[in-house]
Amino acid sequence: MERIVLEVDESVANTFYSMGERKRKMINGTINLWLKKLTNDMKFKKYSQLLDELSNEAEKNGLTPEILEELLKDD
Repeated sequence: MERIVLEVDESVANTFYSMGERKRKMINGTINLWLKKLTNDMKFKKYSQLLDELSNEAEKNGLTPEILEELLKDD
C-alpha cells in the first residue's frame, strides 16, 4: 500500500484519531475502495469521451456504419 495525505477538517481528524485501530483500518479500506472506483470511473469517462470524439470525427469524414461494416468484412 502507498501512503497519501488527504486534508479534512479538524473535527473529522480528531474523531478519526480517537477511534481504535480496527475502525481506522475499516475507514481506510472504505476510502481506498471509494477512491479506486472514483478514479476508474474517471478513466472510463475519458475513454468513453475519446471514443465519442473518434466516432464524431469519423462521421464528419463520411464514415457511415454501412461503410465501416463493409471495410471490416473478411475477404
